[in-house]
Amino acid sequence: MRLRVLVFVLAVLAAIALIGRFAMPVRAPGTSDAGGAPSLEAAIREIDAGRQTAPLIGEQPRRGRPSVTFLATRDGGDVPRIVSDATGWGERPDGTFDYSAGRMTPVGRTGWYSLETKVEPYARIEYLIAYGAGDYRLDPHNPRKVQRANGPASEFVMPGYMPPQEFVDPPMRPAGTVVDTVVESRILKSTRRVIVYTPPGYQRGVAYPLAVFHDGAMVVNTGEAPRVLDWLIAHRAIEPIVAVFVDPQSRVADDRRGAPMRAFVTGELLPWIAAHYSVTTDPGERAIIGISASARGAVDAAASLESFGRLGLLIPALDPGDVTAVKPRGPRTLRASIVAATYDTLNLGAARAAQLELIDKGHDVDFVEVPEGHSTVTWRTHLRTVLISLFGSVRPSPPAARSPRTAGPLRTGNYPPENPV
Repeated sequence: MRLRVLVFVLAVLAAIALIGRFAMPVRAPGTSDAGGAPSLEAAIREIDAGRQTAPLIGEQPRRGRPSVTFLATRDGGDVPRIVSDATGWGERPDGTFDYSAGRMTPVGRTGWYSLETKVEPYARIEYLIAYGAGDYRLDPHNPRKVQRANGPASEFVMPGYMPPQEFVDPPMRPAGTVVDTVVESRILKSTRRVIVYTPPGYQRGVAYPLAVFHDGAMVVNTGEAPRVLDWLIAHRAIEPIVAVFVDPQSRVADDRRGAPMRAFVTGELLPWIAAHYSVTTDPGERAIIGISASARGAVDAAASLESFGRLGLLIPALDPGDVTAVKPRGPRTLRASIVAATYDTLNLGAARAAQLELIDKGHDVDFVEVPEGHSTVTWRTHLRTVLISLFGSVRPSPPAARSPRTAGPLRTGNYPPENPV
C-alpha cells in the first residue's frame, strides 16, 4: 500500500514538473530572468565580435506575440532612437513628427541602448536608427536592408515569414511581352506614358481580361509586375490577362476625386486599349488597381461601376469620403480586393472603413491585413494577393449570403496568404 502511495506521489510530482516546464515563459535570446541586463551585455559582446546580428528575435511563446530587442550605440552625446514599422516612425496625421518615438534605454555601462517590442509571428519589419532630426541610419549590425521610397532601411523578418515564390524562383520562360508607348490625350492636353503587358501566347481574337494600374513605370520596374504576372499565369493562379500601366503626371493632381485623370482613363485610355489590343469590353472583366495615394484615383475611376467592375487597393492611403461616391450594388457589382498593413498606422483605419463601406453597399470584398508597414516592399510582395483575388479561379461568396456588419469581410486573413499552387 505504501509503495502504491509513493508511486502515486512521484507521478503527481512528475506531472507538476512537466506542466511547469511547458508553462515557463520562453526567453528571447539576449534576455534573462533578472531584468535582462546581464544577458543583453553577453549578446552585445557577441555582436561586437561579429558572431551575432541585430536585432535579437525572441522565440514564439505558447500564447501572444514574440519579442524583438533592438540594440544600438550612442554617437557622442546623441542617444539613439528606433523608428520602425513596429515602434512607429513618429509621423503624425498633421504632417509633423514626434521625435521621442522609439526612445531607447541604456544597457548597463556598455554604451549601448536597447528597445524591446512585440511583433506578429509572420511580420516583416523595416527600421532605422535615429540620432536626431534628419539623421537616420542603417543598423550596422544587420546585413539585411531594403529600398524604401525615400532611401534604404534595415529589415528583419520573423521565422514565420515566407517570401513570395515568384521572387524566389528565376523569371519564367516564356515571358510576356512589354511595350512602352505614349497615348495622346485631349483631356489632359498632353501625352501620357503607357506600358502594356501581353501574356505569353497572346492571340488576336481572344477577349482577354484587363487590368489597368496607376503609377505605371514604378509598378513595372520597382514592383516587377510583369515577372509577377508571368509566374501567376504559368502556375495557373490567374487567367492570362492584358495589363496596362499608366504613368502619373502628378500624384497629387491625378489621384484626387474628379480629377481629369479619371476622364482620361475611362474616356480615352480604355478606347485606345480596345483599338490596339484584344481585350474584353465587359466592365465586369476589367480591373483598376491603385497603390498608396493612387488608390484614391482607382476608387474614383471605379465609382460609377460603368467602366470597371473590379478594384484593387494595395496599402491604400485613402481620405474620408473617397469611397462614398461608389454606387451601391445594382445591375453591376464591384469586386474589390484590399491589402492593408497592420503597422501602417496612418492608413489602416481608413482601409478598414473602406472595406465595411463597400460591403454595406453590397459589393464583394476580399480584405487581407499583412503584418508589415507602408512601404514599397509591402505592395510589391502582395501584388500577387490582389491579382489572385481579382483574376484567380476562386471567387468570393456573394454578399447577399451574409450580413456585413455581423460576419465582417467576405474573406479576411493575415499573411501568409494561401499559395494557389
